[in-house]
Amino acid sequence: MNTKISSIAAVSLAACTALNAAAQKPDIFVIFTDQWSPRETPRWGTQAKTPNLDAIAGEGMRFYNAYSPCPVCMPARTCLLTGQYPHNTGLWGNTTGFAPLVWQAKLFSDVKDQGYTTAQIGKLHWLSGQDWKKQAFASSAAFFSDGLKLDHAEEISSPFSTGANPKGAYADYLRKLGKLDAYVADISSRLKGDNYLVKASVAAAGEHNEDFVAARAIEFLESQPADQPLFLVASWFGPHNPMDAPEPYASMYKPEDMKPLPNIKFPYKYDDKQIDKAQWQRIKANYLGKITHIDDCVGRVVEALKKRGNWDNTLVIFISDHGEMMGSHGYMTKGRFYEESAGIPMWVRPPKGTQVAAKETDVPVNLVDVYATVVEMAGGEMTAQRFSNSLLPIVRGEKKYDPQQATFSEIYHRQGLSHMVRKGDYKWFYQEGVERLYNLKKDPYELNNLINDSAHAAKVREMKDTYHDWMMKTQINYAEGYKPMAVRAREQAARGKK
Repeated sequence: MNTKISSIAAVSLAACTALNAAAQKPDIFVIFTDQWSPRETPRWGTQAKTPNLDAIAGEGMRFYNAYSPCPVCMPARTCLLTGQYPHNTGLWGNTTGFAPLVWQAKLFSDVKDQGYTTAQIGKLHWLSGQDWKKQAFASSAAFFSDGLKLDHAEEISSPFSTGANPKGAYADYLRKLGKLDAYVADISSRLKGDNYLVKASVAAAGEHNEDFVAARAIEFLESQPADQPLFLVASWFGPHNPMDAPEPYASMYKPEDMKPLPNIKFPYKYDDKQIDKAQWQRIKANYLGKITHIDDCVGRVVEALKKRGNWDNTLVIFISDHGEMMGSHGYMTKGRFYEESAGIPMWVRPPKGTQVAAKETDVPVNLVDVYATVVEMAGGEMTAQRFSNSLLPIVRGEKKYDPQQATFSEIYHRQGLSHMVRKGDYKWFYQEGVERLYNLKKDPYELNNLINDSAHAAKVREMKDTYHDWMMKTQINYAEGYKPMAVRAREQAARGKK
């Protein structure tokens, strides 16, 4: 054979081999939602129709004891980005001035190191204000790309943020439709008045913020080569308030069909307004409409992933940053350690060919654990000092339910530091000066506080010890890897002799 032809053939073979190796890397798709109550899942008999998410769950595992590391948006999302907890990141609640430290925010970096294109589209909310400038980046774009190692970061404004500050791609889109002024007026009135006001969005189905996230995610997917492994986080805004599901979702569920949970008593007060059963039913019906709307948006992105050709070799994870109280125990929104707020839905669907041990599990896990799961699937290793555990061994059946395994949540909430432990059948938490212990197996709606029951004194002590032990084991060690000066001098001398 001609030597030149032989060389060309060898190069071509090497190129094909490289392409095949890249193709073998699974795509990773994270479906990230906001304020989705764990009660709106099949175990609790949700009325919400979610055929697309159900199809994903049917090929994987549902985690029914999954929790947020902090039951409020920004710190929970930052915990996922860093693989750490609020006591590590220093972010305990939402704020208007924060940017995660690059050396901590390693999720996208750890995956990119394995040859992936990294992207997040939709609600980011791990960044607020201009604090990225403190890390010597010339622009927020440089912070995303050079600091966080995001190849594509596209923050799309939520309903409330669009109403308060109508700028960016989504506002431009509404302006072209001739709907921006009406949309801003509607959302602004909700923001300043009743942000749980039930009213169909000015934006029709197909035009809403949620649809815009789906459209931009699909546009991005269509621009990506199939032989380049992809890590995409698509972040939707709902079912977080406002109650602005567009038609036909706004009227999809009948208020009179909404049944309150046993831990809801009417009337209760939220934001200086009395909420009676009829009002609650209207809110809940719209909330379910928002859920089904998101599910339809997810379905469109899944179709784009299937057209990409790698669907069978894609890890899919569905999560929320935290839940929604929806009247339970007299509260709305989040920020509480009750199940409705601290718990989250979580489904993990591995690439086809992976043995899935069961359709569901009660192993206590955390949103933080998505970090390790994604990095393992990418074939990499986490940056040191991450407090995250991969969910894949549970999915494969290599890790069984351990009644001694615990998961945690924490928040700095109004009256000070609050913290939670879920372990076995029990949940213990301290919040706003009140300590609580619940047996969730016997009391799933947390109606019977056992904290003063002498029969449970040992359990209370156990839960507190578990929390204190965890706190000691999850501190950041800035001295990790330090070498004494003498050792460094000897190593330098040895290198000089070579």
